[in-house]
Amino acid sequence: MRIRDQKKYNAIVQTSIQLINELGFSGISIAKIAHEAKTSPATIYIYFENKEDLLTKIYLNIRKKISQAALQGLDDAKSIKEQFKLIWHNFFTYALAHNDFLIYREYFERTSMMKKIRQENFELFKYITNLLQRGIKEKSIKELPLPFLTAFAFMPIISLLKVNFEAGIKMDDNLINQASEIAWKSIKI
Repeated sequence: MRIRDQKKYNAIVQTSIQLINELGFSGISIAKIAHEAKTSPATIYIYFENKEDLLTKIYLNIRKKISQAALQGLDDAKSIKEQFKLIWHNFFTYALAHNDFLIYREYFERTSMMKKIRQENFELFKYITNLLQRGIKEKSIKELPLPFLTAFAFMPIISLLKVNFEAGIKMDDNLINQASEIAWKSIKI
């Protein structure tokens, strides 16, 4: 068995994200990724079983990084609103700094592969769903299905990031805080 090299692994992942963001999923192959990453296809198979495994693991890794960033600095002693706003702010600023992850995520979530990993994806954001459920129980958040709440609360992040990148409106801390307040108001009682 060949030894795994973190630099090669990182090159494969970064190249995959870059190519997918440029060409879409159907426009890439293991051979194309290997060529651009300056490695052999056999090297990719040391780390991943096949193209689907590569794409899925990249997606889950991106979601894990987003989840970790979103939960940074949380304090259970804070109110649900304060925790929500911190999560929202962290999520937004991380996604703003990692636009390539956002584009990849958008591509991946439109594939049939998403259905296969729905539970794993859900587990990464369990803290957030638990917070929303606690808010419902404590009557500070509207009693709606969780997918509705998360859509109202967090999907505007995607739209705001697009506005930031496409319309050139720079999101400073003041605008981010205003946006998180609007998101909070959309779900609070």
